[in-house]
Amino acid sequence: MRTPVFHVTKNGVPILSKQDIDNIAEQLLQDFCPGVFNKPMPIDVDSFAQNYLGIEQDFQFLSHCGIYLGMMVFNDTNKIPVYNPKTKTAEYISAKARTVIIDNTLLDSKQEHRYRFTMGHESAHSILHTGYFVRNQDEVPAPNSFPAAMIQCRVDAQKCKPKPLEQWTDSDRMEWQANRFASALLMPKSMVMKLIQGISFSEEEFREAFYVVKTSRVFNVSCEAAKYRLLELGLIKRHRSLDVRIDIAKYEF
Repeated sequence: MRTPVFHVTKNGVPILSKQDIDNIAEQLLQDFCPGVFNKPMPIDVDSFAQNYLGIEQDFQFLSHCGIYLGMMVFNDTNKIPVYNPKTKTAEYISAKARTVIIDNTLLDSKQEHRYRFTMGHESAHSILHTGYFVRNQDEVPAPNSFPAAMIQCRVDAQKCKPKPLEQWTDSDRMEWQANRFASALLMPKSMVMKLIQGISFSEEEFREAFYVVKTSRVFNVSCEAAKYRLLELGLIKRHRSLDVRIDIAKYEF
């Protein structure tokens, strides 16, 4: 694996711009599988995590309500909290360092896009934040919280209210970085640009909605993830409504 180089804060949190994260993702993909830059295509995120990064994978119920989607284990531990649906109780399991634990609910075929994004998100933690957690492994976790030096959870954003930027903690910044990296990994900037520039679509009213659908299909991501990626890259306009339903069956992909 190619090791990215970046500056960190005094607490060990990476200092990364959006462009930095895009560059790191593309550099690692180039090392992992140069062929993905021949034409826009879905990234094999499982192979990237397991074969390239050397991450072990496990599946558990991380909560009783599905709020936690994934977890990255940074240090060997026997204190991973999981939910046992048979007994309807919480319990602890053991896991080795560099293990990603995915919530069992994401194994449903209808959750493929969320599963892929979660694997990209947890891969980002392994790449960008291992130094932070190793550095802070002796810190005392807050009451009723997970051991911060051991694990990092991806929370279902749909079940949480966004926090103002001025209130962000180290954890919030690392979650943003992991989300940005997952997006950049699954939808590499250069390939998204190539895809959109190669589209000829005459119906102006639906052009941006079509871009979202096309990006979703080509890279095997959700329309929501595709929309935010295109917004970030300035390929669609925020003020335009992208919730228009169109009959895309008649358009060739």
